[in-house]
Amino acid sequence: MRKELKKFIIYVIFVLVTGLSAFLYYEHTQSVQYDGTAVPYIQNVLPEISTWNPEVVKQYLAAEVLKTVSEENLKNILAELSKIGELQSIEKMKFKKKSTGGEGDTQQQPVITYIVDAQYSTGEATVTISLLDKGGVYEVQHFNFESGALFQ
Repeated sequence: MRKELKKFIIYVIFVLVTGLSAFLYYEHTQSVQYDGTAVPYIQNVLPEISTWNPEVVKQYLAAEVLKTVSEENLKNILAELSKIGELQSIEKMKFKKKSTGGEGDTQQQPVITYIVDAQYSTGEATVTISLLDKGGVYEVQHFNFESGALFQ
């Protein structure tokens, strides 16, 4: 009985390690696939979004997003986010996930999400940005800013 329990435990550990390894390998290959194109895009678009100018931001948003956000809503969102201040530097970017999303024609297109640590004039902020991949051309589908400046 003890020998079978030992074999079972070794088998379970083997399955868990194999599963975790496969997951990490899959995540790494997805990250590598986009790091060469998405990271430079984010490095260019985040300073533009951080101008908090609705006309500038609209240039980068996916058409599907623009259909769902009114001009007034976008102005209000950016006015609130402007409390973060000016972008000082982009510190670190980490691939979070790849999924499919969008509406209508873009329903099956990849959506790539990164977490970005950035320094603003009011302090540190964490930015989650999701990009709609339209065949190697990116459009911003979603962005979220987390900063202590927004809670003051």
